Amino acid sequence: MVRDMAERILGNAVMYTIGCMEHPEVHLGVGKLVDIGVHQLILDTPVWWALCDAYNEGRYKHHAPFIERRRDGLCLRTADFLKSIGFAIDEELWAIDGTDCSPCDNKVPDSH
Repeated sequence: MVRDMAERILGNAVMYTIGCMEHPEVHLGVGKLVDIGVHQLILDTPVWWALCDAYNEGRYKHHAPFIERRRDGLCLRTADFLKSIGFAIDEELWAIDGTDCSPCDNKVPDSH
């Protein structure tokens, strides 16, 4: 069960990260649970750089989170967007946070 959940979280974190990198013009946000996976990707610097190289035209994707969480439905809109570009998201993981989303700083260039 624990391994299964970790794989689900990490898989959705990869989908979210690729969506952010390939579509910087779209404002996306992630819930608390999937954000755990995003942070694991960032901490594994060789993996993060490989993702940046493959999906962000070799540019480093910064991470500058705000402490205050948004509650405007961005997380659910992000899930819908990821589905619209072909990802098979884990609906349960995205629904857990519902409208509670972790935004990132819009003042930092190229921040997820």
